Amino acid sequence: MTKRNFSEHLCTRLDSHLCVCVCVCAVFQIYWPASPDRIQNCIMAGKSLQTDCANFLRVLELYNQTHLYACGTGAFNPRCAFIPTNLFLRAEEQRLQYEDTESGKGKCPYDPHQRTATAIIDGELYAGISSDFLSHDTAFIRSLGERHAIRTEQYDSTWLQALTLTKIHSPAMSESDNEEDDKVYVFFTERAQEAEGAAGKVLYSRVARVCKNDIGGQRSLVHKWSTFQKARIVCSVPGPDGIQTHFDKLQDIFIQRGKDKKNPLIYGLFTTTSNVLNGSAVCVYRMQDIIRAFKGNFLHREGQQYKWTEYTGRVPYPRPGTCPSSTYGGFRSTREYPDEVIFFSRTHPLMQEVVHPLGGHPLLIRVGVPYKLTRLLVDRVEAVDGQYDVLFIGTDSGLVLKAIHLPKANGQNQEITLEQLQVFKNKSPITAMTLSKKKQWLFAGSAEGVVQLGLFHCDLYGQACAECCLARDPYCTWDGHSCSPYMPSARRRNIRQVNDDGNPLNQCVRQGEEKTQVVALGNSTYLECLPKSHHATVTWYKDQLVVIDRGILIPRAELSHGGIYHCQLEEHGFRWTAVTVRLIVWSPALHPTLVSTQPWYQDVMALINHGKLERHCKELSRHHNNKESGNHKHNKQDRKRADRHRHREAGEKEKGRGRKNRSQMQSSAQRLPRSA
Repeated sequence: MTKRNFSEHLCTRLDSHLCVCVCVCAVFQIYWPASPDRIQNCIMAGKSLQTDCANFLRVLELYNQTHLYACGTGAFNPRCAFIPTNLFLRAEEQRLQYEDTESGKGKCPYDPHQRTATAIIDGELYAGISSDFLSHDTAFIRSLGERHAIRTEQYDSTWLQALTLTKIHSPAMSESDNEEDDKVYVFFTERAQEAEGAAGKVLYSRVARVCKNDIGGQRSLVHKWSTFQKARIVCSVPGPDGIQTHFDKLQDIFIQRGKDKKNPLIYGLFTTTSNVLNGSAVCVYRMQDIIRAFKGNFLHREGQQYKWTEYTGRVPYPRPGTCPSSTYGGFRSTREYPDEVIFFSRTHPLMQEVVHPLGGHPLLIRVGVPYKLTRLLVDRVEAVDGQYDVLFIGTDSGLVLKAIHLPKANGQNQEITLEQLQVFKNKSPITAMTLSKKKQWLFAGSAEGVVQLGLFHCDLYGQACAECCLARDPYCTWDGHSCSPYMPSARRRNIRQVNDDGNPLNQCVRQGEEKTQVVALGNSTYLECLPKSHHATVTWYKDQLVVIDRGILIPRAELSHGGIYHCQLEEHGFRWTAVTVRLIVWSPALHPTLVSTQPWYQDVMALINHGKLERHCKELSRHHNNKESGNHKHNKQDRKRADRHRHREAGEKEKGRGRKNRSQMQSSAQRLPRSA
């Protein structure tokens, strides 16, 4: 991967400027400072002028094709604005004044250091933020549309506690073909009340969902979510003692959409919360498993002094969490729900069933390394032999990792790190990543700036076919001449080498030969293995044998010599099986049923049973020579008789021609006149 700096500041964390990168090579800015009086108030509140009391951009969403929606902290007085995208095409510097903006409360955090998750869905802003000056009130809020703003219950730890938002799934997900059933999913980390005890505070990763058409209750939960539910997502690995090691702090989420839009794959990046074990992991989940958890039982607690247990009482109808639609009871909105449904939703937001990853274990683990994983992107690469998901991972030390997971025969996955690149000199944490599929570029940002990275560099894998194959990079292929980017539309022959462990034999040369060889007991035989390359070394694998150059000589075959032999070739560090020979040692004592009266069988049995093989061979050869000699005498006499017969016929023909000539001469003389 190559890198290229094209900005001095990270676009999502700027002081008084809004940056948009156009055509990858230019940066256009809009000057958007905080008001002077707000800066002064921020300083008087004890905040830092450099790190707190400025307008730090925290929300930047594409509202439609012509406008962006952006929000900044505004020196602890958040402000938002609709920004026409054509402003960035003007040569002169653009400025946003205070009167051009609107209040950002409930849309943007006050503190620029607080994590934020936002998404624009159908013209409405969904935001997970800390919505007050002291960052005590963390909430999941919907605003910006024609409907009244709606949020989670305020200061209720049963709903949310010490929330850290990570990702909001956009667009909304539907479990059926009815759009009224669409739901919005949000991923976050929070303090888990159900797990707190003598061990103190415990962090759990969660997934929550709400109905997109939720407008709150009529008498309870007014302007609050009335369909809010949450479940735990687990990413753990079992230890040698059977105790699970959990990666409980969710850092990033990537949603990989496929052909089945209702069941995308959810890639989650997690880290440990323990200071003793420094580790990170990537787990993969199916949306259908998440939906199944929300269809399970609820957790219940009678009071603050009681433990959380499974709720076994009656669940009201319609089931809490159900979206109002014609499908369930014909309710037109959540305000028409019975009071018992709203009350149950308010007191039972937590589900009992947890969401486990595919395979029951992480896809990728990093433990004992001097960094933690911070950001995750996944690119699905189309190849001749299938689809492969390539993971691009940012770290807190400025590294970008490129990895791939391959399915193995035992049903497990094998993770392979393809590249590792230090993109920032000062090892600053990577806080943002995005990918341009069309341009084949990856962009990574930190406090130092933004870098542009190529998704692949096939020429780094060498100029040999085997090296290209063993790299197992799905972006690259051997085209017969070099390791080059794979083009699905190319007419030339491309060799894929992602799966099958990157075996160069399966991709670059023909498959190893398999054959069966039979030797009689006590006889000698030779197993041959001739590589095409003179630089390859030959190794035969079988016990109690004499290994010679490019083959195996067995002077006297024994029954123990029977079996399967593998000839392995090694060249430039690559090893593969070139020939597999199944050797059968034939003994009449072990094959009594194979008795035949055919001449070939008698000859073979004579060879096997003869005490002195050399003398038998000489006798057989002498017998053959005598037979040939007798045949030669008979043939000579026949040739003599044939010659005498041919000479006799030739003489008779010659006499006949002489008599005819004399008769013709006499006739001619009688016709001639006499001379005078």
